[in-house]
Amino acid sequence: MPTRRNFLRAVAGAGVLRAGAAHADVSHNIGLQLYTVRDPLTSDFEATLRKIARLGYREVEFAGILGPNLRSTSNLLQRFGLTAPSLHSSYSSLRKDAKTAFDTAHALGAKFVVCPWLDQSERQTVDDWKRVSENLSSIGELATHHGLTLAYHNHDFEFSSVVDGIRPFDLLLGLTDERFVKFELDVYWAKKGNVDPAAFLRAHQSRFRLVHLKDMAKDGSFTEIGNGILNFGEIVVAALAGGVRHFFVEQDYSKDPLESIKTSIRYLQRQKWSALPI
Repeated sequence: MPTRRNFLRAVAGAGVLRAGAAHADVSHNIGLQLYTVRDPLTSDFEATLRKIARLGYREVEFAGILGPNLRSTSNLLQRFGLTAPSLHSSYSSLRKDAKTAFDTAHALGAKFVVCPWLDQSERQTVDDWKRVSENLSSIGELATHHGLTLAYHNHDFEFSSVVDGIRPFDLLLGLTDERFVKFELDVYWAKKGNVDPAAFLRAHQSRFRLVHLKDMAKDGSFTEIGNGILNFGEIVVAALAGGVRHFFVEQDYSKDPLESIKTSIRYLQRQKWSALPI
């Protein structure tokens, strides 16, 4: 997704709960990936955070725009009742200077640092993916020494492209050290790669700790949550059962981002989500 690269450089519909289900309602702790509102943030950082909080979002995930300075941003988060459990940091910056990303995470109170994208030049062959997996494991181990967790965020190419008969995401799952590398599933891009997000979450419960909630219109474009074709009841139940506790609304493109995130959170707030026993 070139624009992002440049920028960084629920039970409803899922069936009836069984008796004894462990309730883990997250409707009051919905997060927002701030890439969605990059333009409003650029225009007025403080006012945009205020609007996000007033809509009912309680968590945010940073991606590029961090405000005038980290102390000021941290103060704004506290003032508006927001927390930032996660932030995105480019693969190149993590390789060159991971400590800066870790320091930023600590300044904002984050626990996760997420690698959001790989340039095409980094992912041509199996050897490339082996190298990426080794690098992620090394960075992830370093992150643990700083009290943080490294995660990797997918697009569609990890599922839709095949390297020597193997899906790249399967290489990442198999070659990264599970102790040091977790994943953030972007459900829109998984679907774009012909993967069932809920089934994938169920199949790899120990690896996913964050989820991007993003809907897909019938024509394959981005749309507000609840207006598209994804079954968020199934997705949320599967994610909660596997230990995911951070869900971030995201819509990569919108004519009116603030109105879009309002539509999405209103839909999600109406749902009742519970984690089924594993």
